Amino acid sequence: MRAGGFHFQPYLNGPGVRRFDTTMNSPVRVRRRHRRSGFTLVEVMVVVVIIGLLASIALPAFQRVRLQAISRRYINDARQIRDAAERYAMDQGNFPPNGIGALHPNLRGYVPDSVFNSTTTPLGGVWDWDYQQDGFTASISVYLYTVSDAQLLEIDRTIDDGNLGAGLFRKIGSKAVWIIQP
Repeated sequence: MRAGGFHFQPYLNGPGVRRFDTTMNSPVRVRRRHRRSGFTLVEVMVVVVIIGLLASIALPAFQRVRLQAISRRYINDARQIRDAAERYAMDQGNFPPNGIGALHPNLRGYVPDSVFNSTTTPLGGVWDWDYQQDGFTASISVYLYTVSDAQLLEIDRTIDDGNLGAGLFRKIGSKAVWIIQP
């Protein structure tokens, strides 16, 4: 077939593009360069570095929020126990006797069940009701706590004077003590 002086003969049996042969010989195959879709190694590495930087910024913030939540939960639970012990003392005329490594059973019904029945405290360890112990009339202790002294100090700054050796919140041996009545 002739069309305007050019011989048209498409190449149909393989890769390439149809093209006119100006010399009227066999068809010419022209291979297109196909750009592969995807990312180069450098692009992937840049993304990995950016994600790493964002994670290094975010993780300390998440840790701070987690520690603040633990502190707030402890403060809330300890205040509920303190308020329950004070209500008990108003009803009964005195605080309950000393508890041995636990809240005294007489506080059941005064302390919310979610706090009274918990096996550990937000600080780790166990609740302990102290009556006439460590030189105080009444206090709430967390025995064998697992948090750091820095976190105890942060709790002390929130509810007391920021000194673990004085005030109403103290560290005594392996106990964190919230004094209800000195």
